[in-house]
Amino acid sequence: MFTIFLIVISFSIVVLAPFAPKWVATTKDSFDVMSEKKKINQESMSSLAAMVPSQITPWMAQQARTMSEASGPLDWKVVSFRTGPCNLENLSQLPDGKYSDSIAEVCGELDRIQQHYSGDCFLASECNVTDAAKEEIDMAMGIVWDAFSDAGFVLHYSESEQVQP
Repeated sequence: MFTIFLIVISFSIVVLAPFAPKWVATTKDSFDVMSEKKKINQESMSSLAAMVPSQITPWMAQQARTMSEASGPLDWKVVSFRTGPCNLENLSQLPDGKYSDSIAEVCGELDRIQQHYSGDCFLASECNVTDAAKEEIDMAMGIVWDAFSDAGFVLHYSESEQVQP
């Protein structure tokens, strides 16, 4: 019995040996990709200290736009508005004033909207963001845009917008 086992193992090694380098290379590539994704995720979770205050509103606007146009649960929950940049510890790094207060308020509001309407985007095949959710997102972002403007911040223009007619 032991002899048959050794013969089967030897035969398997001889037959499968040509495929082993490709399997090892594929596995290494997969680990490299996973490592790169982990690195990107960690960089995207950086605190607000690394983010200039004038960049926070455009970042929030992008996240809100992604939520409004969500085609699946991953788009709807694009970011957590409780942790990461919206974490209270990170928000406390902003200078005191109307702008930081509105950022904190809208982080809470966007989190509430995410939780309240998450049932509309529970299934990947049927993500229907309601008009009510879109209106609430727009109203929340209006608060931040007003504070953004009051703080004296402006959006950067693209080169095509800077050219005079």
